[in-house]
Amino acid sequence: STGRRPPFRSIDTELAAMERVRKIVAEAVDKQCYTTAQFWADKAVSFSDGAPQDIFLLARVFYLTQQYHRAAHLLASRGCTEKYTSCRCLAAQCHIACAEWECALDVLGDETTEEALGSSAVTEETDFNGYSNVKSTQALLRGVVQEALDNRDLAIKWYTQALQLDVYNFEAFDKLTSHHMLNGADERALLDALPFQEQCGTDATMVRYLYATKLKKYIDPDKDEASSPPAEHSALELNPEVQVSTAERCFIHCDFQRCFGITTTILDSDPFHHACLPLHLACQVELKDKNGLFYMAHKLVDSYPEKPISWFAVGCYYYLIGKNDSARKFFGRASQLDIHFGPAWLGFGHSFAVEGEHDQAMAAYRTAARLMSGCHLPLLYIGMEYVATNNVSMAQQHFTQAYAISDRDPAVLHELGVIAFRIGELEKSVAFFSKALSLTRVEPGNLSGSTATLEVTLSNLGRVLIKLGRYEEAVANYHRARALAPRCASIYSGLGLALHYLQRLPEAIECYHKALGLVSDDIFSSQMLKTALEEVAAEQTSLPIAQPTPKRPTSTLV
Repeated sequence: STGRRPPFRSIDTELAAMERVRKIVAEAVDKQCYTTAQFWADKAVSFSDGAPQDIFLLARVFYLTQQYHRAAHLLASRGCTEKYTSCRCLAAQCHIACAEWECALDVLGDETTEEALGSSAVTEETDFNGYSNVKSTQALLRGVVQEALDNRDLAIKWYTQALQLDVYNFEAFDKLTSHHMLNGADERALLDALPFQEQCGTDATMVRYLYATKLKKYIDPDKDEASSPPAEHSALELNPEVQVSTAERCFIHCDFQRCFGITTTILDSDPFHHACLPLHLACQVELKDKNGLFYMAHKLVDSYPEKPISWFAVGCYYYLIGKNDSARKFFGRASQLDIHFGPAWLGFGHSFAVEGEHDQAMAAYRTAARLMSGCHLPLLYIGMEYVATNNVSMAQQHFTQAYAISDRDPAVLHELGVIAFRIGELEKSVAFFSKALSLTRVEPGNLSGSTATLEVTLSNLGRVLIKLGRYEEAVANYHRARALAPRCASIYSGLGLALHYLQRLPEAIECYHKALGLVSDDIFSSQMLKTALEEVAAEQTSLPIAQPTPKRPTSTLV
């Protein structure tokens, strides 16, 4: 007997089946059903006899399911990486995920930045799958590889090229800013050079504003175009990323309480907002919020154990409670997860500095300076270590370098004021301290965490003014410091000295008493109190006494 022959399938029927399968794959990927997507993507390759778009789709599913080597092999074995830029980019991303940097570079090719720009500056390249600006993605990946290989200059060139090719490529911009690869001036020069108008059209103002919020905030507020969104895009004011920018502005002006309030609001709505977390943790350290930091660190480790920010939070907690060995352990773990995570290296240095281990601290800060070449903080901290070792010339050199990068950071200005005092340039010292105070925006009763940048600056300014014989101005500054920190003994001893020079002895004696009430073994206040009482007794008995020459107080300046 003869069996029934299978029905003849036309080419149109095969094509229809292939399109249905492709649709199934696309829907499965959108629904994160990757096993389903992988099954049907494999069948789509068979239906199309290995069409490049189906091979790419199957490789993409492999990538999404972390089968990186399988995806790279598929693309290479079918010859797709040689013909199509999208396939090269996907294969390179697979090698990057496996930290195979040289393999990724081989796949991407050795094209120069100028060649990359010239190949697509005239006509926009569109790949087989309809993706545009794939050259921008390729430039971005080249930057990622070069940065991983520690070729930072090349990485900067490729990231910049990626932005020139596609201004919407935010990842390239984020690499440059979040990794502190450029200083503030270079960041703004880059922003001015990007072709917003040509590529964004009516959205140019919005895109430029959003990018401006990511720049360093150490600039004149009148020149800060990111202080408020354009009128036609006022809804962006409540966007979490924009609010993070506002919080950063508060932090650099030492308004830690307000900054903490903003970051807390953001994290209430999005508990794991990664751009907000480092700033929030820094505020908790400044405000000495041990319980909050403990809770945050545990939550992050439970949720994101593979992220450096989680272990950085743990390190911050141990640093805050004074367990520096444990802090170093977790800062080290954070840096192992991401060697370019600069805050971990700064924390590592702080944990050594607080114990007086200056050489180890400077080694950590130098690593941070290399990884964060556009940030002034590592240079500032290296200078502070040189101050601690009494190497004034090296300290001045590093503070000057930090000032060249950021001339509006109150901490940098404060340290320059200290150095100016030590080398005898008193007027310059007054100018630095005064500028630091003008950039610090903290009100009385809201001092928490900002003593180093406000109360100490006011006190040191008072001491310099005393040395210059400007006693009334010194008294005014000490009164401001007292309003901010009413239980600081050094403020009362300095105020007493200024009043003593003005021969306002009853007030000076009262200040010395308050200083001794706060610190009973304050030798300076005790000696000065004795001198003042003797002068009062001499006046009351009408006995002549020489004009007092009170000994100057010991301070951070001396």
